[in-house]
Amino acid sequence: MLQCISGIISTKYPFYGFLMMGLLLSCRSEIYFEGAYCIKNVDVIDPLEGLKKGVNVVVKGNKILRIGKVGELKLSPKNVIIEGKDKYLIPGLWDSHVHFYFDQQLALHMPELFLSNGITSVRDTGGAFHYMDSIRQNALMHPKTHPRVKIAGPLIDGNFNVYDGSVLPELSIRTRDVRESIAETEKLVVKGVDFLKAYEMLSPEQFEAIAAIAAREKLRLAGHVPLSMEITHAISLGLNSLEHIKNLELEAVKNSDSMLLARRDMLHNKSLLSGRQLRANIHRAQKQFAVDHIAPYTYQNILDTIKKYNSYQVPTLSIYKVPIYKIFREPFWRKSFELLPKTTRDQWEKSLLGSNDKINQAQKAFSDWIQKTTGAMAKAEIPLMAGTDTPLGYLTPGFSLHYELELMVESGLTELQALTTATLQPAKYFRMEDSLGLVKKDYIADLILLNENPLEEIARTRDIYAVIKDGNFIDKARLDQLQKEISEGLSVSALDQ
Repeated sequence: MLQCISGIISTKYPFYGFLMMGLLLSCRSEIYFEGAYCIKNVDVIDPLEGLKKGVNVVVKGNKILRIGKVGELKLSPKNVIIEGKDKYLIPGLWDSHVHFYFDQQLALHMPELFLSNGITSVRDTGGAFHYMDSIRQNALMHPKTHPRVKIAGPLIDGNFNVYDGSVLPELSIRTRDVRESIAETEKLVVKGVDFLKAYEMLSPEQFEAIAAIAAREKLRLAGHVPLSMEITHAISLGLNSLEHIKNLELEAVKNSDSMLLARRDMLHNKSLLSGRQLRANIHRAQKQFAVDHIAPYTYQNILDTIKKYNSYQVPTLSIYKVPIYKIFREPFWRKSFELLPKTTRDQWEKSLLGSNDKINQAQKAFSDWIQKTTGAMAKAEIPLMAGTDTPLGYLTPGFSLHYELELMVESGLTELQALTTATLQPAKYFRMEDSLGLVKKDYIADLILLNENPLEEIARTRDIYAVIKDGNFIDKARLDQLQKEISEGLSVSALDQ
């Protein structure tokens, strides 16, 4: 009937005919998405393409069902609509270097602390397997209320392991020779770790054996450069994630060969020092000297090698700058302690009573060098990932990742590059770039809705309107309530209700 009427009108009154047809087509183009919700007219920030204005995003289940420009993807008013005007949608953030096992009391609250700050995925870089697997399994059972957790299990260290539990938490396992390194690594593979982490006191032969297993199993190998090796050698063997840019400087000098021989001699450990003491002595003997005597050609060769092998770098700038610059004493940082459960808050406040404002200039120079190197890596298009080392160094879980992004920008990255270090790059690292790290159709809906544009000022990633985890929309009121319950030591189950 409508077609007949429109045909008569279009014959006698062509203008009105076109108008009616336009209205009919417009009505027909409005789409209703059953069992979904729509974020309407939001500005999307894509790590690859940058800012895309005026976009409608449809979420159904745990996926992004549709995405399109407002004028092209028209939404029926029958949809569940969340107004996105003047807001910015970004992928959920990763903290790619955390340690749940370091403080097991705080670890009970860390998933909620991360999620309430927009961190939807984390990479744990060292802790007892049984404990870390329980954290991972809990996240798998509650994907809509807990951040995704990727684990390495314990650090695989050498004969004189650093984190042996005597002074520092027992984050590592001791392997006295190649046979033990292979055996312990194979156990972790069978248990199902997401990646492996090698540590500083390994011999070259031990490291090579671990790297061979990682390559065979197609597992990423993270770690520090063993003190018995130089970084270019470790990278060539398969160190595809360097944490803290640790020990890079030891090769970046003219006399790196003689320094390597000196380290190997010290590693014989004739005084039978603990691994922690032995490592500290080696660092004291060589680290600052190396930073003060960087040879530009050698330094550039190292960066070229890292890029050649596409080895990811996790600078963890905040674990250097916050303790060295005493930033933990500043009011804005102390205020972040209010997010912590009371037991942890009291411990941290008590521990800080003995601190002062005096800054060690040698340590400051090292922190500055780490930032300069991070900028050089970004310029060389070396893949970077944002990680913090929380909860070490008074780094409040969740809160500290946003500061890490600020330090990335301070080091020379653009705001978009900084966002990419905490979104797309970690997804690529775990070979999940076809499902995470972008605001894209069919991708998992791990997202953050911001009140302001972080491409204008990266600190605006803190101004969160809502967090979307596995499709679950968690608004600011619920996030604030969750943080309140954590700080007051109450139930942390608000998100599950």
